[in-house]
Amino acid sequence: MLDTNESFEEKLASSIEKVLLGVDSKAYFIVSDILDAHNMTFADCHARPDVLNFALKHLYGDSYVVLVEKIRKELDDFYDKKKVDYFIE
Repeated sequence: MLDTNESFEEKLASSIEKVLLGVDSKAYFIVSDILDAHNMTFADCHARPDVLNFALKHLYGDSYVVLVEKIRKELDDFYDKKKVDYFIE
């Protein structure tokens, strides 16, 4: 279960980072660069999921869905399912 001191943004950021690093560290840095170009960090993806979506599609094409599902599984223990569903959509 998520530590109540950990915000959704922090959990989301760590989940995205964990998934990307688990797949390919190069992908992590490419996504990080794309986010940086939009003046964003991984924690900002909750407010701008479209940028992360673009980055994942750019790197993985239609296979980006696999990464989205991995991120969703990382967030399964989060107590606010509405925030997770909003981000994943």
